[in-house]
Amino acid sequence: MEYGILAITDDVMAEDAINDVRTEQAERDRLLACCDAEIEKYEQRKIAINAECEKKTNWIVVMLGEYCRQRAVKATKTTQAYKLPSGTLKWLRKAPKVVRDEDKLLAWAKINLPKFVLKKETAQWEEIKKVVELCEETHIQSDENGEMVTDSEGNPVTYNIQVYIYKTESGVPIGVEGVTLEPQEDVFTING
Repeated sequence: MEYGILAITDDVMAEDAINDVRTEQAERDRLLACCDAEIEKYEQRKIAINAECEKKTNWIVVMLGEYCRQRAVKATKTTQAYKLPSGTLKWLRKAPKVVRDEDKLLAWAKINLPKFVLKKETAQWEEIKKVVELCEETHIQSDENGEMVTDSEGNPVTYNIQVYIYKTESGVPIGVEGVTLEPQEDVFTING
C-alpha cells in the first residue's frame, strides 16, 4: 500500500492497510528487541566493571580508613580528617537513622501525647459511588466576555457535561462537589 493515499475506500484497501501496520510494527519490535539485547549486554558489562573495581579497591580503602583514624589531626564531633598531597582522608560520623514502628508509636502517642495524634478524615468514594447518579447536563457556551455564543442560525451553542447528582431524602437533587470527570481521548486498536 502506498503512503500517499488520502482515504481507505474499500475492504481490500483496509486489509492492505492492516497488513502494512502489522508489518511496520513487527519491524519496529524486531529492532527494539535488538537494541534491548545490546543494552542488556552493556548493563552486564557495567556491573562487571564495578564489581572488579570494588574487588581491587575495597581492601585499600579499608587500610586508608584505618590510617586516617591513626593519623587524623583535625577532629570534630562529626569528622576526622587527615590531609595528604593527593587528597584528604575523612571519616564522617553519621547521625543514627530513625526507624519507626508506626503502630507502637501511635499507641504510645495516644496515651502520652494525644495532641500529636492526627485524626485523618477521608471521603469513602467507593461507598459514595453507590448512592449517587451520573447525569448529563446541558450548558450554553459563552465567550471570554460572558456573552452567549450562537451558531450561524442564531441558536445558542450548547455542550454537555457529565456530573454526579445525589438525591437527598426529600428527593431534591444536588451536585456532588469535589468530583470531576476528565474526558479521555478515544483509543483506536486493531485486534486479531
